[in-house]
Amino acid sequence: MRGPGLRAEVHAGRGARISSLRSDDGFEWLLASRPTVSAGPGQPFVREGMGGWDEVAPTVQADAGLLDEQGKPVPALPDHGDIWNVPWTVGRAAPDELEMSVDLGSLPIRLERRISATGTGLRLDYRASTESPLPVPLLWCAHPQFAAGPDTTVALELSGKPVTPLLVEMYPGQGAVRSFPVEPVHGTLGPGTSLKVLAAARTTVDAAVLCHGGGRSLRIGWDPAALPYLGLFWDNGEFAREPVLAVEPSTSWGDRLSAAVRQGMALTVAAGAPLEWALDVSSTTVLK
Repeated sequence: MRGPGLRAEVHAGRGARISSLRSDDGFEWLLASRPTVSAGPGQPFVREGMGGWDEVAPTVQADAGLLDEQGKPVPALPDHGDIWNVPWTVGRAAPDELEMSVDLGSLPIRLERRISATGTGLRLDYRASTESPLPVPLLWCAHPQFAAGPDTTVALELSGKPVTPLLVEMYPGQGAVRSFPVEPVHGTLGPGTSLKVLAAARTTVDAAVLCHGGGRSLRIGWDPAALPYLGLFWDNGEFAREPVLAVEPSTSWGDRLSAAVRQGMALTVAAGAPLEWALDVSSTTVLK
C-alpha cells in the first residue's frame, strides 16, 4: 500500500497486521514484527505477538466477565482478542486500496477494514456489523506498536490545538490519576517496565502526533464521536523486545470489555446499526 509520504506492508494471513509503515525516505515507524509459531487463535500475544500494527477486538486483556443478553456468562475472551493472529479474507487488493474482513470467534460480529491512499497519507476505514437483533458490545482499539527511542514523545490535539488531558493509570497501578507527560516517558521507565494509561472519561481528543527527535512526526487523526476513548502505552522491554509507544483510540473505555459494559462506556453494534470509524495517518519530516 502506498500513499503520499507513507508505505504500508500488510500480512493478510496473520491478522491483517501492518508489519511495516515507512516514510518515503525509508524510515520505519513500527517495531519489527515477528510471526508467531503458527497462525490461529490461542497463541500468546506477549513477545511473540508484539510488533507491527495489529487489530485488537473484542477485548484487550483476557476477559471472563462478559454476560450475554440472558445474563449468562460468555466464554472467556482471549488476550488481545480473536483476530490479531487469524487469516483475514482479502477483497479488493490494489496498490492504493486494500479491503479485508474477518469474523470474530467469540462474538457475532464481522469486522471489515479498508486501507486507502489519501492526499496526505493513508486512511483506515472500519465497519463492524452483526446479524444479532440485540446490541452486541465491542471493544476495538488501534494497536500500532511504534518503535520508540529515548527522545520519542506523543502530543494530543483537538481541532488542531494541543490538549493535555488527565490520565488514569491502568498498569502497573490501577486508578491513579496522572498529568499528561510533555517530556519523553521512556527515560523515566526502568528497564523491563511499562505504563498503560487512559485519557480520563469525557475527554475529547481527535488526533495524536508521535514525534522523534530530529524532526520526524507521524499524525493519527479520528472522529471522537466514533472513537470516544483513548489509551496510551509505553513499554520499555517488559512485553516487547525493544521500547515501543502505542496510541490506542477505542470504541470502549479500558482494557476489558466486561468492565466497559458495566460502566456504560462500550459502544454496541446491532442488526441494521453497524459501527463505522476511521483513522487518517500522515507523516512529516523536517530533519534538523
